[in-house]
Amino acid sequence: MRIPTITKTLLLSTAVVLAGCVSPALELSQQVAQQANREQLQLPVLPTTLSSDSSAAVKGLLQQSLSFQSVAQIAVLNNPDFLAAMAALNVSKADLQQAGLLPNPGLSISRNRGEEGYETELEFGFDLFGLLFRKHNLAIAQQQANQQQYQLAELLVALVAQSRLALAEAVTAEQRLNYLLQVQEAIDASAELANRMYQVGNYSPLQQARAQKYAAEVKLQLAQAQQQQVQSREALYRQLGLWGGDLALQLPTQLPDLPNSLPSVPDAEQLALSQRLDLQQARASLAAMAAQLELTQSSRFLRGLDAELSGSAQHSDSRSLTLGFELPLFDRHSARLTKVQAQLQQQFYLAQAKAVNARSEVRMNQATLAQNYAIARHYQQQLVPLAKRINQENVLRYNGMLIGVFELIADTQAQVDTITAAMQALNNFHQARIRFEQSLWGAAAPTSSAQPEASSAAAPAGH
Repeated sequence: MRIPTITKTLLLSTAVVLAGCVSPALELSQQVAQQANREQLQLPVLPTTLSSDSSAAVKGLLQQSLSFQSVAQIAVLNNPDFLAAMAALNVSKADLQQAGLLPNPGLSISRNRGEEGYETELEFGFDLFGLLFRKHNLAIAQQQANQQQYQLAELLVALVAQSRLALAEAVTAEQRLNYLLQVQEAIDASAELANRMYQVGNYSPLQQARAQKYAAEVKLQLAQAQQQQVQSREALYRQLGLWGGDLALQLPTQLPDLPNSLPSVPDAEQLALSQRLDLQQARASLAAMAAQLELTQSSRFLRGLDAELSGSAQHSDSRSLTLGFELPLFDRHSARLTKVQAQLQQQFYLAQAKAVNARSEVRMNQATLAQNYAIARHYQQQLVPLAKRINQENVLRYNGMLIGVFELIADTQAQVDTITAAMQALNNFHQARIRFEQSLWGAAAPTSSAQPEASSAAAPAGH
């Protein structure tokens, strides 16, 4: 069967066009890679089931004492939610690649019987609408892929912050529990001594009751500390994606010391507005919606445009070209245009709202960081040294029989309150620092409601 000359020419030209269509670049990991490099983190290679590099790296990090850097690396390599988001990025890559392809042409063959015998006809159809607006569709797909990229990069920033917040909470809970365990031994011994002195008549019923009450309060604090330790560890396990034999973590004995001074960030608001990923994502959404509006306006009366070329295999001079398009008699797509315009306006105001919230978050987190730094430093330089000095002086007075056991117990109670409050103040500083750093790149992490109030411990018993 011979194909008509015009049909062969059209097929050849179509093949040339298809060969000249360059697939869009799929550099979708740029934003994520930039954030990983900023945090000095190694991204996992997907699929992780085909590579043991990530698992080996996690095992190696778990064999060492955890730090803010190592927990972030473990979370990036092992957190299932983040790995799922990275896998979902391939969906955007596929959509972008699909948008870069031309629509497939259609070819139909019909054989009819006429006066001169059987006649074979060929019909070659092509979607002109998809061809004419391919560039617009590709631009929209590129903008949507950029949004997905910003979402993953923002998720990376949030995961790093959440893992570090969980570590700070777990270390503080562990440190407070260990300290209260040591205090309980001394308080139990003091309560037993008070009970014996009461039995021999050297203690009044009031003094004995006060000693027993404080011993019971320390046990309550210890139970609360144990509960907080379990909760904080479980929160850390979830962030790091750990279970089974990997739960035996090596936590540091305490959080890093306070820096000598806070780093200066004079124009934090403008810095956040220029680099925050949620704002960049909002701009990308706005650009994508603007491209969608342009496509809707330009293609309003061209929907359904297609072309068909037909000819006879027996008669090369018998051919016809048919153009088809939609008649906008009843639906002129004005509602579709109004919808896209409203969506564009909605995206504009959403972007404005995110900018306002970003400014507020940065100001609030910067102020909270400065306040928590001042509080932690006050505990470190004033309250803790004074509490230790008072305790040393009272021990000397007790050894000289100038004060009794009850006065020494009351001083110990005050010192316990000061030390545990200082631990929490240091934790609050590190959490405020992590949240402030995160707010410069993305939406800040919510404040934990599970933090124990160390300063709310039992008040010292009166003399």
